[in-house]
Amino acid sequence: MSLTLSALAQTPPSPPPVNEEIVVTASAIPETVESTPAAVTVVTREEIDRQEARDVADVLREVPGLTVSRTGSSGRATSLFTRGSNSTHTLVLWNGIEIDNPYFAGYDWGRFSTAGVDQVEIVRGPFSALYGSDAVAGVVNILTAPRKSELRGNFESGGNGWRNLQVSGAWVSSSTQLGASYEHRADDGFNANDDFSQNTENVFWRWTIARHFSLGLAGRQTSYDLGIPFNLNAAGTALVPSLKRRGNGKERQISIPIQQTIGRFSYDITAAESKRNDDFIDPEDPFGQVDSSTSSRTRRVRLTTRTVTPIGTIVAGGEYERAVVNDVTNFGPNLTNNRRTERSFFAEDRFSHEVGTASRLELSLGVRRDRFDTFGTQTSPRLAAAVIFGNHKIRAAYGEGFRAPSVGELYFPFAGNPNLRAEHSRSAEVGYDNSMGGAGMFSATLFEGRYRDLIVFDNTTFLFGNVGRAKSDGVEVSLRNDVPRHQRRRALHGRAQRRASGVPVLRCPEQGLHHDRCERAAPDRTLHAIRQAPEPHESPVRRGPRLPVAWPSSDLWCACGGVRRLRHIDAVRARECNQREHREGTESTEKGR
Repeated sequence: MSLTLSALAQTPPSPPPVNEEIVVTASAIPETVESTPAAVTVVTREEIDRQEARDVADVLREVPGLTVSRTGSSGRATSLFTRGSNSTHTLVLWNGIEIDNPYFAGYDWGRFSTAGVDQVEIVRGPFSALYGSDAVAGVVNILTAPRKSELRGNFESGGNGWRNLQVSGAWVSSSTQLGASYEHRADDGFNANDDFSQNTENVFWRWTIARHFSLGLAGRQTSYDLGIPFNLNAAGTALVPSLKRRGNGKERQISIPIQQTIGRFSYDITAAESKRNDDFIDPEDPFGQVDSSTSSRTRRVRLTTRTVTPIGTIVAGGEYERAVVNDVTNFGPNLTNNRRTERSFFAEDRFSHEVGTASRLELSLGVRRDRFDTFGTQTSPRLAAAVIFGNHKIRAAYGEGFRAPSVGELYFPFAGNPNLRAEHSRSAEVGYDNSMGGAGMFSATLFEGRYRDLIVFDNTTFLFGNVGRAKSDGVEVSLRNDVPRHQRRRALHGRAQRRASGVPVLRCPEQGLHHDRCERAAPDRTLHAIRQAPEPHESPVRRGPRLPVAWPSSDLWCACGGVRRLRHIDAVRARECNQREHREGTESTEKGR
């Protein structure tokens, strides 16, 4: 059963042509999809509604170059892979604020609802020159600023206790943007102790004075409670029901952005805090009661200034960030106020030049210098160029990215290594875009990336180390086309191949094809009964201990098939798991040969 109400809504203007959609993530300045020299995809609120997507992860599934993997049913751990890279190589932004987890890096997409989301921007390629750590293979920026006044409500109900309630409202005037949303979701699941519930609240406010000053406030909170229906037996050889294995937690972000224009210069300063708490308990674990609580807090301040010069729009600024992590179990503390501090400065020149009467050149040149208290400094350059003539655009880009060691990789007992260095990448791409007269967009991109100093668990030292290398190459092809009655058709095809130490990575699909008419009936509730099989391990160099990480909702019945997703296993069981995976990976490699 589904009931949708909408009132007090302004008549929305016709959606802009695909090539005129505005993106701010690629260069930290507003620009159209047509003009940016980056590989970018913009998903608007209208598209999210047409897809009937409840989670941002469902939106990202349809973006070329991205792979979404979820373990278990609703609310369970969900990872995002960009162009065959690791799940820790995609930076996640919320209204321009980094929300990746500082404990063991990456972000769990399992509970990020589309409630209150107005636009999702995805840029592919290394963007450490603008955003620093984690922007190795791409950036996802989720924006919640409302664009029109409206009041909406939606209620859905189905079998197995499925319930979903969404209420949102927005008021937009010449000087004020105000929006708020609330969602409650519940699901009993299909097994004992497979239930899930979630609450999500969003608020956004911005006040503008005469276009030269604005003050804002944005906040988001998500809380969850779920059961984990299966666990490994004491021998680690079989899955058994776990009727009291539970996880719950809360995630919160808040930011205060201030914008000021003085003469030719505009300044943006944003103060933000991101917090999360994850609790886990299992009184019937085969090795006795297991109880843990993990909390992390990241505070940051970012200053950006922009000015227009004869050589382009100059964007420059600095950022300060401090992350603190605590992890405590019933056996004692693992981490106590362990922290990581970063200071950075960056600059970028965004240049546009008319070439003749019907073409123009777009250039983007940037560099960023990061200094961490844990491993030292890192310099990240990026160069991108595009030639636009008529509806055609030919673009090319080269960039270097890095990922700083996470707090858990540095300090976790018996496995952490304070001497870790940052992971590094070098990537290049060439692409072609055709705006199809504004009615759609055809895009093709050929890319290659090389990764070194990857942080993996070393089975010889039983510590995290910079011992991994990988290569990713492939092609992305996408087509978006507006047809009558505002139905949008999209066909995506991509091929990516990732190799680590000469071994093909099994987890990364070599080919993918998707076609979506965006004209579908309500989703069948029974689809939630389909569970993914335990995921294949990646490669021998990706082996790591299944240590307590930041995703307590991971289903342990995926056992050694996940990627750093097994929680609360002691050192002996971790080593057995690693050795078994290493043997299986070696046997699989020999068979492949």
